[in-house]
Amino acid sequence: MKNNQKQLFFKQKVFLLFFITFFTNQTISAQEKFRVSLSGGGNSNDITYSASNRVNTEYTGNTGSYFKAGFNFKVYKNISIQTGLTYINKNYKYQRTGAQEGIGTLHRAKYFNIPVMVGIQPLHNALKNTKFNFEVFAGTYVGWWNSLERESTVEVFGGLNFNGFPRKTVIESYDFDKNENQFNRVDYGLQAETRFGYNVYKNMSVFIEYSFMYGLSDNQKKQLRKTSNYYYTTSNYGIGISYNF
Repeated sequence: MKNNQKQLFFKQKVFLLFFITFFTNQTISAQEKFRVSLSGGGNSNDITYSASNRVNTEYTGNTGSYFKAGFNFKVYKNISIQTGLTYINKNYKYQRTGAQEGIGTLHRAKYFNIPVMVGIQPLHNALKNTKFNFEVFAGTYVGWWNSLERESTVEVFGGLNFNGFPRKTVIESYDFDKNENQFNRVDYGLQAETRFGYNVYKNMSVFIEYSFMYGLSDNQKKQLRKTSNYYYTTSNYGIGISYNF
């Protein structure tokens, strides 16, 4: 009877030791594979749109900002998958040239984008014994046009004087429920990104990043009298912090 009790007690200890070892191993493995990050900074947005049918008219890009929460999963050694949520400005300006220079509208467009990219560490072997890290990502993104604010400089035709028509600034929020301009709110395209990081404390790193977004979605595809596609190319540059769990 005592021998059976000893054997049972021994098996319980072995099972407990095995469970602790397995749990610890899985925890360490998870720490090596899962990473979260927060980053943000400025951007430069360009718009591709032909205004050739309008005299003295042009569309130009503008600056903005972005904020991103990222999630990274290592799938094999120096290969990973990165996704997350980006809140980004894709600003642009419609303006008149020639005699009507100064008249125009600044569009402040805000989007929510979800990138899905595959990443590699091309300098993995060279940097594995250092605190530095370098990564390159490429993939796609899909998102939603959340809001649009327009700041317009217009002429007041009822106020004609010796200097011509006076001008004023009008700020308005676009009503997407009515969507009179027939904007397409779905946003998608290709995205590439680079990161250079430095480990500052245990599992915590700081990094600088640059990403380029090449828009493929036509933002006015439902417009009846359109003469050109209407999409963005956006460069983002910022800093961030990451943590390995």
